[in-house]
Amino acid sequence: MVAAGTTTTFPEVGGHAGFDLVDTVHWRLDDRRAIDTLASYDDVVRWCSQTGVVPEGTRELLDTASGAPQTAAREHTAVIALREAIYEAVFESSESAVELIAREYVDALTRSVLDHDPAGHSWSWRVPSDLTGPRAAIAVLAHELITSDLGAARQCGDDACGWVYLDTSPRHNRIWCTAAGCGNRNRVARHQARKHP
Repeated sequence: MVAAGTTTTFPEVGGHAGFDLVDTVHWRLDDRRAIDTLASYDDVVRWCSQTGVVPEGTRELLDTASGAPQTAAREHTAVIALREAIYEAVFESSESAVELIAREYVDALTRSVLDHDPAGHSWSWRVPSDLTGPRAAIAVLAHELITSDLGAARQCGDDACGWVYLDTSPRHNRIWCTAAGCGNRNRVARHQARKHP
């Protein structure tokens, strides 16, 4: 798998942040073209910021990571393992993947605190503000995803894409990650195949 070399805008087509995390691997089903857009801890922090998984303190996380590169590298590796566990748990029914998510979830809760919102209407988990924060937040969303109804979980119908999503279409018949991307490319390929047999 190739690591992306530039700052990127991450795809948000999954219908759940856990699936958007899985979709940070482009061309997952084609080893020759696969691109991992989470090539570093900084990329993880940028993904967390873009998706709102860790909405605050990302500048501080990036500054701290630059001063603790080994810790940041360990956290990056742990996040990648969680990302792959989400994919394997949902699409391969992997018990070991579910166990990893469960362990990370329990660990995340032991390091997090419950905060009451300022309006006083609800409580929510506040993950640690240290370098482990993104992993903790991802563990919480991974647990939320795998313990939800996954009847609408789908993988793109393209042979190489591999992006995943929740099919919330009215007929639950969505085939492609995006109609403009894989959908269009496959329609054009079918048209060309009929035109030039």
